[in-house]
Amino acid sequence: MGQAEGVRVSMADDCVPASAPTWAGLPLDGVTRVAGVDRAALSISLDPLPDGAPVVIGCDVAPAGSAATVVDEVLAQLEVVARAVFPAWLPGGEHLEGATAFERRTARRLAESFAAHSTHYGPFLAALAEGALIGREVDGHPADVRARGLIRVVAAAYGRDRVAVLLDCVTPLDLDGRAFVAAAASWLADHSGAAVWLVGAELAELDRFPTRRPTLPAFVETLTPTPTAPAPPPEYPAVAGRPHPRSTAERALEAGLARCAWAAGRTWNQVHQPHPLDVPIRVDLMWHDARCAVEIDGPDHRGALKYADDRRRDNALVLAGYAVLRFTNDDVHRDTATVLATIERLLTDRRQKGNAT
Repeated sequence: MGQAEGVRVSMADDCVPASAPTWAGLPLDGVTRVAGVDRAALSISLDPLPDGAPVVIGCDVAPAGSAATVVDEVLAQLEVVARAVFPAWLPGGEHLEGATAFERRTARRLAESFAAHSTHYGPFLAALAEGALIGREVDGHPADVRARGLIRVVAAAYGRDRVAVLLDCVTPLDLDGRAFVAAAASWLADHSGAAVWLVGAELAELDRFPTRRPTLPAFVETLTPTPTAPAPPPEYPAVAGRPHPRSTAERALEAGLARCAWAAGRTWNQVHQPHPLDVPIRVDLMWHDARCAVEIDGPDHRGALKYADDRRRDNALVLAGYAVLRFTNDDVHRDTATVLATIERLLTDRRQKGNAT
């Protein structure tokens, strides 16, 4: 999404101070209600992340018995993201290939060394690095330490300066529940360093916070939504250069491609802009030399706005001379060999016919 197609925001109920840092009108600190747009449309508008935009992490909240319970649930989802995108946030961590005692000690040592020359808190970063290797939650650190540490890790993983936590609630909240979520949102904004954006009808009732009403890019306005089941939280973007951590299909396909000499030159989840006036596109898998793009579609591509957006993206790539293959998650898991053979056939044909750039 280039500047011309960026999200424009108008003021709705209350005003955010003019001095507050913003991205396209949405504040990058404090708590803000995002009105007039659903979570799916906002997600498409932020994929790929525009220049200057924060990393946006979507977290679900549910009725809870206290504000502290809401905070703990959001922090647990943020920790899932931090572990999933490891080792993107730890310099040297890309060389760790297992979870032996030696590699766990190495991960902790790398984290402590990195923290010594950065704003990260060493003990928490070391525990998080080891937890990412072995799939274990981090224990024994206060909530404010976890909040600051997780936001810094997520920002580092994506090479961004700021993070926005998008809170959504898909179940009804009573008055107490709204009070708990409001207190939790304020606490997160005050203690984590992230902006907190509230979306959805339930959180629209939290009128203690200022409101912004985005005007989405033109291409999103033209998409026709259809009902779809929401993906389980948390929601977070892909890290450039790697299969998406949430996609077992992308990881399985990469494991197969890594054994194939013909697959050299591939790039995962890179941003591509076919023409300077086109909206940038994040392509799951691409070979620039053969002008081939491969997309792996999960269940969310069957409905909502994504199906229509996929057609727009495919058309832009085809007009730019790319061949596009689409596979479902089930295709990859059920018969990876056939998927690999199909990709190899297309790549070989394109390369032999001189489609290199």
